[in-house]
Amino acid sequence: MKRGVLSRAAVALAAVFACASAALGCRSDAGAPAPPPPPPSEAAAPRPPVDQALPGELAEGVEQAFGLPIPRRMKVRARFSDAVFAVGEIPAERVANYVRTRVLAGNVETGPAKTIFSRATVKSAPHRRIRIEVVSRAHVSELVVRDETRPPAERGLSVEERWRRNGLTPDGKVLDPTRLE
Repeated sequence: MKRGVLSRAAVALAAVFACASAALGCRSDAGAPAPPPPPPSEAAAPRPPVDQALPGELAEGVEQAFGLPIPRRMKVRARFSDAVFAVGEIPAERVANYVRTRVLAGNVETGPAKTIFSRATVKSAPHRRIRIEVVSRAHVSELVVRDETRPPAERGLSVEERWRRNGLTPDGKVLDPTRLE
């Protein structure tokens, strides 16, 4: 007997929903076609927000070293005219991958405790030549960025004058051995 009561209630409930949907569907825009469903690729894979990092990816911080953004979880410990030193409790492998995506390097040397990007340029600032070292030290990683951009050559100097300004003879010998810098 309970089974019959439940099935009658289910039929009555279905009839109420059918009437309500029919009443709602009788508006003036009922003749307009329904919007097409989204393509399956968009519905299946929601897009992450623009400012969100992927899993395992380091976010950029506000500080920079010669055009290279320092990762957000690293702190700059020293800043000089030709070098910047930053430290953070991040695995060195993740810091090296972070750097790898942001620079074009002439040579990359990887080892168990250090990765060196030599003759590198930052993709967003290609006018500077830098050298980057990612060093693993105990539980922290150190990021060292050195500016190796050469100053522009002085115009109007002869070859001999260029040698002399650097303290050498045109043969490459030291002009004054008592003044080595």
